[in-house]
Amino acid sequence: MAIPFQRNGDTITEPARSLKVAREVDVLVVGGGTSGCSAAVAAARRGARVLLVDRYGFLGGTATAAMVGCFCGVYTCGPDSTHQLLVGGIPHEIMQRLIAEGTGYKYRHRFQVDHEAFKILLEQMLEKAGVELLLHTLAVEAIIQDGIIRGVVVEHKGGREVILAGRIIDASGDGDVAALAGAPYEIGDADGNLQAPTMVFDMGNVDVERAMAFPESEIRRLLIETTASGEFSFPRVSGSFSPIPQPGKVHVNMSRVAGVDGVDPWSLTEGTLEGRRQVEAFSRFLLKYIPGFEKARVDAVASQLGVRETRRIMGGHVLTREDVLGARKFEDAICRSSWPIEDHAPGKETIRLHLEGDDFYQVPYGCLIPQDIDGLIITGRCVSATHDGQASVRVMGPGMAMGEAAGAAAVMSLRTSVLPRKVDVNKLRGDLVGSGALI
Repeated sequence: MAIPFQRNGDTITEPARSLKVAREVDVLVVGGGTSGCSAAVAAARRGARVLLVDRYGFLGGTATAAMVGCFCGVYTCGPDSTHQLLVGGIPHEIMQRLIAEGTGYKYRHRFQVDHEAFKILLEQMLEKAGVELLLHTLAVEAIIQDGIIRGVVVEHKGGREVILAGRIIDASGDGDVAALAGAPYEIGDADGNLQAPTMVFDMGNVDVERAMAFPESEIRRLLIETTASGEFSFPRVSGSFSPIPQPGKVHVNMSRVAGVDGVDPWSLTEGTLEGRRQVEAFSRFLLKYIPGFEKARVDAVASQLGVRETRRIMGGHVLTREDVLGARKFEDAICRSSWPIEDHAPGKETIRLHLEGDDFYQVPYGCLIPQDIDGLIITGRCVSATHDGQASVRVMGPGMAMGEAAGAAAVMSLRTSVLPRKVDVNKLRGDLVGSGALI
């Protein structure tokens, strides 16, 4: 559509136009990351007509686009834990399928994933469940009537169109739909600091056994020493690498791109470029100093930064530092987690505050229900939490489990003709447990 040029200071006026209603579905999921895919599958398996939209041409979000090649938060993980399984249902099903295909395995307190194989597995799962996909698409406006969200305006190569839905699940990671709808949210800590993203990369032709035998304490010492000498200028000394299912390859999570606002495209662009500059420096460091990397090469660089924190949508319950470290349990709990408060704060270190032993906290259903807006459920790293609470609950284990709960709740609310905040949580919990979820 051509826009007549009518400038008024720093703005121009876009004429009004009619938009086509492209689809009308029971449940619309915005965001095809691990949480959104779990939500879509859960809703479709319960008989709903489900459409999932995502900005990329593939699924998996942070696990694939940002190449975070492991699921964190699926096991207990403190220094004195025994790495007990914390998730059931759909996330556990995903893990079992990856194991069966030889593209995933448990490694210490994490579950390592071949992110390329994971893309295909997610497509297969959604197709089998009957989920319709619309890729290469952004949600750009929320359609609200009487305080209830009725749909979204999407934009893609074909232009702008409308999708209407009985229930909408915001799994965008950034709380895009909730923010567009006017739900209250917070960003950053008390000083406005956001957790720093990481540009993840893989290295191939690595002698993995030798590399993994090299102590992390020595890697840290070398990072500090080479920075102090001026040979490198590393922004982080707490990173590491780990093996991935493909032979001879490791996943490197060492960079730190501070000061990036993940919902500001100008900031995100500069952060992405800086991330790739850091990949070059860290890869040279590994080649020169770490045994097993002598013949290694950069095999792949993530297509996006691994953004850890942007908007946190305020909900019926706000998960706090005290909830996490106190291993609190809730009557309306829908999943559990024991991931530490892992804060990639300003500076070279990473704050990690662990729970004791194999204890865990529960995530209440209220964290998924935004204030002020009805008809909307949120899931993934944008759920209702403080900065510290989000630093724990943001990872993929609880994210997938929350997604399954969101999908189930969306369908239950439609079938019982109540808004999501009025769902009978005891029945929802029973439904989830009946499907194998661990609460």
